[in-house]
Parts: sequence; C-alpha cells; structure tokens
Amino acid sequence: MLKFLLTLSFITCCACLRAQVPSDTVDSVFPLGQRISGGNFTGTAWVERLLTVEDGDRPVAVGNVTFEPKSRSNWHSHPAGQSLLVLDGVGYYQQRGEAVRVLRKGQTVQCPPNIDHWHGAANDHWFVQLAMTKEHPDGRVIWGAPVTDEEYRLGIPVEREELSEAQAIETRYRHIATIASLTAIGDLERLQSALGDALDAGMTVNECKEVLIHLYAYTGFPRSIQGIRTLMAAVENREQWGITDEVGREASNIDTTMPKYDRGKAVLEELIGRSLEGRSDYGDFAPAIDVFLKEHLFADIFERDVLTYQEREIVTISALASLAGVEPMLRGHLGIAMNLSITESQLRKVLRAVSASVGSEAGVRAERVLDGVSEQ
Repeated sequence: MLKFLLTLSFITCCACLRAQVPSDTVDSVFPLGQRISGGNFTGTAWVERLLTVEDGDRPVAVGNVTFEPKSRSNWHSHPAGQSLLVLDGVGYYQQRGEAVRVLRKGQTVQCPPNIDHWHGAANDHWFVQLAMTKEHPDGRVIWGAPVTDEEYRLGIPVEREELSEAQAIETRYRHIATIASLTAIGDLERLQSALGDALDAGMTVNECKEVLIHLYAYTGFPRSIQGIRTLMAAVENREQWGITDEVGREASNIDTTMPKYDRGKAVLEELIGRSLEGRSDYGDFAPAIDVFLKEHLFADIFERDVLTYQEREIVTISALASLAGVEPMLRGHLGIAMNLSITESQLRKVLRAVSASVGSEAGVRAERVLDGVSEQ
C-alpha cells in the first residue's frame, strides 16, 4: 500500500511539473523568467524583464509574459498606458465595461492610461505577450481585484464563435479550391460532384458561377465555359432530385465616372499593398496586355462583388497551383493572399485541397513556392 501511495505521489508530482512548463506548441522567443503564482495573478505566469528603453525621464520597461491556460492577471491599470504584442498562443483581453477580446499571434493592443483591464491565456491555450510600459510618477501599474471565474468565462463563447467563423471560412476556401483546380485540369465528372458538395455546404449558385467566370482569366474561355456547363447540369440534376439551391445575389452595378484603367490600377494596388509606378516589363513590351489586365481583370472581374478579394485569390491560387510552369504568377498571388490577411495555415490547407484534386505533384510544387514566400 505504501509503495502504491509513493508511486501515486510521484506521478502527481511529475504531472504538476509538466503543467508548469509551456507546451512544445508555444514558441517562447525569450526566456521564461520568474515563475509567479498568486498575488496579482490567477494561475501561473512567467515574467521576464528584458530591457529598459531610455526615453528622457520616463523610460519604457519591456518584458515578456507567458501565461499557462486559464491563467490571467488581476484587474489593473497603467497611469501611462501600455502596449502589448502577442508573440504566440491565444489570449483574452478586456477593458472595464467592454466585451472580452480574443488575442492571437501578431495582434497588438494599446491599453489606454488609467483604464482598468486584464489579460491572460485562453481557456485551453498558452499565451505569450510582449509588454511595453512607460514609467509614470504614480508608478507603472496599479493593481486591483482578481478577475472572477464568471468574468473570465465570458471570453470562452467569444473564442468559440471566432473559431467557428474561421472554420466556416476555411471550409468555403476548400470548396472554392476544389472547384477551381478541377476546372483548371478539365476533370468535369469530379467537378460536377464538387459543385454539388459546395452547394450542399451553403455556397449559392451565383457564387459557384462566379468562381467559374473568374477562372477564364487564368485557364481560358474553354475551361471556364465547360465548367459553367457542368454547373448547369449539376443544378438541373439537383432540381430533378427535389433540391432547390439558393441562387444568390448578382454583382452590384459599378456607378462611377473613374476611368476603368485607373479603377483597375487602384484595385491592384489594394491587392498588393503598395503604389504602382509605371508598367511591368511585359507591359512595356506589350502595352495592350497591361491595359487588358488593369481594365478587364482588375476592374471588370475583381470589382464584381459576388466574391470577396480573398475568395478570388483562392480561386486564382488554386488554378495556378494546378498548372505547371506558372510558378512566378503563383508566387505573386500567394503574396497578395497574405497581404489580404489570408494566413499561411489557410493557404497550406488550400494547397492540400488542390493536391487532393489534381495530384500530389502539383501540391508539392505549390508548397515549395509557398515556402519561399513565407521565408521572405
């Protein structure tokens, strides 16, 4: 009996030790620092004071804080405010009287001076933040009461709703990628099945139609028209089976006197995130193609609001990934997608859908291009 109790005690201690060490899934850029439990924190956190940035008589303290799941700070305020940068994981942030915000890697928060707030890890995620706090005659931080479990749990449904929305977007991207890649290679039998799956998942007939219309700019009229005919057959068959699909809205009218070339140039600048000066090398060599790209592709097509810019980039990337010899264009559109806040993780899932549709060779080729874009 004594041996059993000692063994049980040893296992419990090991489990406790493991709970005090961040998961391997957390990217701890800086040292963990001092372990803190209790006091001004609920649960366990680690604080590493990194450096002090001199700024006259009010230097800025920079520190790294790592929270285990469910741990959080007390309510507190900063007389001079505070800036937070999320380094990894998922966390919660709340200002007094406002809804809980879910924080993810790469996001920033500007805590206003003298405003009560708290921050910490999400319910089942570690959370790592970089905190920058300026000195003030009243001190850097004024601590308040602990965050109650009831207050903390208000963040859980917000996180779940955001996750549900993200999953819905990724599901939609997968259907778009499958339709685009099968259209690009002309596999009409599987395309008809994929279109049915997309309609079952909630895409409208006009959204599916718009994917196929968009594709003619990248795969040519023959592939696009064959895809549209396949959609016509799919909808007709479903009607015979008693399925009524939502048609969806048409593209809005463009009411502007702005020249079409300038409209297309403005759209392209928004996509790439910078201003354009002059034409590309091929545009100088063949000015007509520059006009067609600006006026037709980026004005006539991209301005059609049945699909978002992000969705149009998923269509484009999926088609280009299905074709050999167009890696420079694929690289450019992967960069555009990232500029439009499509994550690397989402893009890799899109490329896996392409690989499932057209074969692993295309998927591997596209993944290599994405690797290069991600490293830039």
